[in-house]
Amino acid sequence: MANKTIAQALIKAQQFEDDDKFEQAYECYKYAHEADKNDTDVLQKLATCAQMLQYNQDAINYWNLYMLLKPEDPISYSQLLDLYFHDNKYEYYMTRAKLKTIEGRLAQAADDYKKAINNTSDEKESINSRYLLAQTYKIIGKNNQAIDEYLKILDHDHNEAVYLDLAGLYYSEDKDAALHVLLQAYELYPQSEEIKAFLCKIYLSSGNYEKAESFATNVFDKIKSMLMQEKNEDAFELLKNLSDKEKALPQYSALMAEYYYNKGDLENTLKYIDTYEKLDSDSPLASQMRALVYEQKKDDFNSYFNWGKYYIKKKNLELALDEFLNAYNENTKNVDVIKELINLYSALDDKFACAEFCEKLVEIEKDDTATLKRLIKFYEEQGYEDKVIEYLTHLAENNTRDYETLFKLAQHSQKNRKIGDAIDYYEKYLKIAPNSDEKEEAKLQLSLLTTGEGLEQEEGFLDKLIGFFSKK
Repeated sequence: MANKTIAQALIKAQQFEDDDKFEQAYECYKYAHEADKNDTDVLQKLATCAQMLQYNQDAINYWNLYMLLKPEDPISYSQLLDLYFHDNKYEYYMTRAKLKTIEGRLAQAADDYKKAINNTSDEKESINSRYLLAQTYKIIGKNNQAIDEYLKILDHDHNEAVYLDLAGLYYSEDKDAALHVLLQAYELYPQSEEIKAFLCKIYLSSGNYEKAESFATNVFDKIKSMLMQEKNEDAFELLKNLSDKEKALPQYSALMAEYYYNKGDLENTLKYIDTYEKLDSDSPLASQMRALVYEQKKDDFNSYFNWGKYYIKKKNLELALDEFLNAYNENTKNVDVIKELINLYSALDDKFACAEFCEKLVEIEKDDTATLKRLIKFYEEQGYEDKVIEYLTHLAENNTRDYETLFKLAQHSQKNRKIGDAIDYYEKYLKIAPNSDEKEEAKLQLSLLTTGEGLEQEEGFLDKLIGFFSKK
């Protein structure tokens, strides 16, 4: 019924507008809006009509309601800019900043927030503008400016969200400053779970595990703090009493691994590390824990290998390379470490080192087609024809039905004046290759080589070239 009522009101409003009876149209739009306050089409018509009648405050209210329902639609911002321009510079700049934010022009939005601050004497408005300015600075990476704005807010308003944002900005650069801010916040908001959790995080990262335990807001942080203090049995009691749902989480397996590591039970430690890694394959923690276990076992190869995996997940390729090279020196025949080195050298764009380890790999895995093709491509680019023919031959031996490789072998043999080999490869190619333009080319080249024409033409060209350079 509501939709029917709205439709009737809109039809009537349109009739009034057609007759230039805008007051009556306005009342119809208000009636439709009351019937459904979430109908943005009605709200837009109502706001537009109010603006036409110069009921500016009503228009401002309706456009703001529209903005709340459709914050990504720029129409309300544009209309509000016109309405605020002469009478309310604070709201004008605030609205313009929000419009630029949704358009992705954040640096310009920041400038408008600053102008809004300069155009108000109201403390509440100033704090609101500074908070949005600080958040904008944070998004665009201007952390020092964001910090300055948060500190200015705290001069006038002790806000929990501001303390948390400020501590977050300090955390990566200056944990002591972050801790100072959070302790101030804790005095004001001692029941805040977020503040206590952040304090626990800082104390864990700084090694103050007793303090971390006192601020722990969840059981996993509490157990972690206990294990780091080697309160192993107390921690194990908590681990045993976790719910089945909690035991299915990756944190449980990580903490069980840590418990067994503390107890010196390395086999159970490895078992829980494996479980943890299955649940959280992107985390570097599993590789780090495994590396520490192998250090305890005096297994240098696996220790280096896992440190390498750890640094890859931490996006530190140079340190990963050092660890994998150490692992390679421990076992030069391990294909896993050779493959990791190939991938690393490729990522670091060291083509020659990459090729060196590709060669080491195919010495062990002789049927590795992908690596053979990678070597062929590299040596073709470098112009090392002997190497190209060597690895093409290797590839052809692995698969005698690979006609594409036979064709390339024929071409490179011909190019390097190995005429007998070229003829042999062209003949083998023609026996198995499907019909194609390439096959017709192979027939032509074979014909030229078997009659000697191809060789004569090439020799004639070389003779001319030599003669040219021999002229005095």
